[in-house]
Amino acid sequence: MNSLVEKLETRPSTFILLIGAYFLLNLIVRICLPNSLEMDEAGQILMSQWYALGYDTQPPFFNWVQHAVIDGIGQSLFALSLVKNLFLFLSYVFYYLAARQVLANKSLAVAAALGLLTIPEIGWLAQRDLTHSNASLLAACLFLYGLFRTLDRPTLITYLLTGIAIGIGLISKYNFSILCFCALVAVLANPTYRQRIFDWRILVTAAVAIAIVAPHTLWLFQNFEIASQDTVEKLETGGRDGALMQIARGLSELPLTLLSFCALTVLVYACVARGRFWPALRAGNPKTRLVEVMFGVLLIFLLFLIFFAGTAELKTRWVSPVLFILPLYLCMKLDAYGVAQGDFLRRFIPVVLLLMVLIPASLVLRIVAAGPMNSHPKLTVPYRDFIEDVVTKPAATPALVIAEDAFLAGNIRMQLPHTPVDTETYRLYSPPFDWSAQSPILLVWRANAEDGATVPTRLEDRLKQRIGTVPPLQPQTIALPYIYGSDGDSFRFGYAWVRKP
Repeated sequence: MNSLVEKLETRPSTFILLIGAYFLLNLIVRICLPNSLEMDEAGQILMSQWYALGYDTQPPFFNWVQHAVIDGIGQSLFALSLVKNLFLFLSYVFYYLAARQVLANKSLAVAAALGLLTIPEIGWLAQRDLTHSNASLLAACLFLYGLFRTLDRPTLITYLLTGIAIGIGLISKYNFSILCFCALVAVLANPTYRQRIFDWRILVTAAVAIAIVAPHTLWLFQNFEIASQDTVEKLETGGRDGALMQIARGLSELPLTLLSFCALTVLVYACVARGRFWPALRAGNPKTRLVEVMFGVLLIFLLFLIFFAGTAELKTRWVSPVLFILPLYLCMKLDAYGVAQGDFLRRFIPVVLLLMVLIPASLVLRIVAAGPMNSHPKLTVPYRDFIEDVVTKPAATPALVIAEDAFLAGNIRMQLPHTPVDTETYRLYSPPFDWSAQSPILLVWRANAEDGATVPTRLEDRLKQRIGTVPPLQPQTIALPYIYGSDGDSFRFGYAWVRKP
């Protein structure tokens, strides 16, 4: 253990190898799990059928990268997991480089970067099923590196790098703008760093960011209702209860949201630092004050959402663009306090190594133990068996599949990579298809509800949009056992073949 700590202290390559091995392990774990998909994974497979400047309520950067990888190496779990883990690997590397810019104690830079594993949103959920958020995290870590380099040693390259990070971040997730706003206010509020904003090279930052964002911005203006629908609904949740009740709910949610994001990280750092943790919180320097202003601006923004935007339910997605800095901030405090080189890291590494085992193990356990736990995770739904029984064995290759929603559509597309898959959820895209007597259309829906044997109205409407007059349909259902499910526990699919007259 001491040997590992010494190498992490003195060789940045050791950190890169360690975190690289961890994400390689996670990639292997995902490939070994069922090829049914989580929610975000299904969306990526569905939208990999076409390139567009925008798709839905999320910006398109991750979609573009994922689509390009699928075009290059083919559609597979490997392609999905490769992109996700590559984004996360680069995020940790840039976070580590950012930490090295502001920490005199370089062993704390390792602790800061590995501290991301203690944030549930980043350490666990990002592996289970996040895509756009992972792209935003990468941009945020790159932005943090560019920001700290620019504040201390400004060059044209650092301004350019910061502009690239801002551009990528804004086309990765819209809430990335929260980080940009908080950083801008914090820099302006600090007399030492304010001059960096009024440097002519800031125009390079702006120009690069605008150039990256401009194509998607054009799409956004033309499709604003589609892009904003989900966000508006989430902001207004609870507004029907009345203004005072909504504010009360929002204020009660605020500390819970902050605790859910920060509690584990603070607990781990406090336990590892022991008696020096609380005194270290009183230490500081210009960089810690900069981050504290960013945290303060974030809090004001959240209060604005509660009091003026009708937000009753605060999600971690609103705090993650800024609070991801928390591990680095705590290490900056310990550094300002004067923790000895390697002292904190020696006690921190065993915790991190434990997390590196527990996180992938939990991803496996929640699937293979689904039966005994009487749970039905998304990865246990038997999509492959459905396609095998309904399409492959009868050798009835569909010309087009129309699925009930995007999640189902993505999973069907995963099993039929060469068949166009359509859904009413994405009205801006209608995949071309060649309908014939030999190649019918397949309608697919979930049939677990009481009316599962009936074709859903939205499916019939979409079918009518695609072919005009709808011929008589003969809906059928099939019940298939869950993967790793209990005996007798099954998932019911509804389907209907639409044959050309």
